Amino acid sequence: MHSYKAPAVVLDELGITEPSEIIFEAIAHHCGVTIVYEPLAGCEARILGGTERAIVTVNSRASRGRQRFSAAHEVGHWMRDRGRIAFACTERSFVSDWVDESPERRANRYAADLLLPKKLFERAAQGMPVTFESARSLAKTFETSMTAASIRLVELGANPSMVVCSDVTGRRWFVRSPLVPSSLWPLAKPGSGSNASKLLGGTGRSIGAETVDADDWIDHVGASDYVLTEDSVSAGNGMVLTLLWWKDEKQILDCDDEDD
Repeated sequence: MHSYKAPAVVLDELGITEPSEIIFEAIAHHCGVTIVYEPLAGCEARILGGTERAIVTVNSRASRGRQRFSAAHEVGHWMRDRGRIAFACTERSFVSDWVDESPERRANRYAADLLLPKKLFERAAQGMPVTFESARSLAKTFETSMTAASIRLVELGANPSMVVCSDVTGRRWFVRSPLVPSSLWPLAKPGSGSNASKLLGGTGRSIGAETVDADDWIDHVGASDYVLTEDSVSAGNGMVLTLLWWKDEKQILDCDDEDD
């Protein structure tokens, strides 16, 4: 009988040491899951399973990176939620469910750990700036979603940064780098000077990384005295993803001094 195994254990059992070796159909089979590809409407992937085996159906019309992350997400359900397996997951869940504790969040995290393993990702991301150009390159290397690559770039990269997901109602979630002090929080809504605000209002376009006032993003005393780098893109379904990078680390250093 197949039982829960952490992503690192699965990868070690299969002897995977390079991104090119993450052949997901073989990994899924090792976990007791068969992957099939069919046109789907209303969802990107679905899973049906019992106690021994599961079948994951993935939307054959999706991009290869989306297919792999969708399949890995469903394997996450299989590993974490066995006995309650009857999930049909939409593209929105792959973008919006990364923080709050839920079956969708757990499945997203499992997929990220499986497709973007820490050691391999850190090696591939070394020296990269915190931009969506970097995230797209990493997503291509690991054949996965840009959202997952962006989160890993923040969590495992060597720069103080955040990734923020917003819609017209405000911030949906955010993830901060371990290098960013816990006293720094993003605003409930991006400021009017941010490109994310323009994208959400329908007047902006993705323009790449640019320097903005920190108080357009950060809820902290004296934020107007600092700057950071913003890179915002439309993530579909009315959502915008933003990478924030303290390329000028003055605010980070000053916060560290305050904490001391």
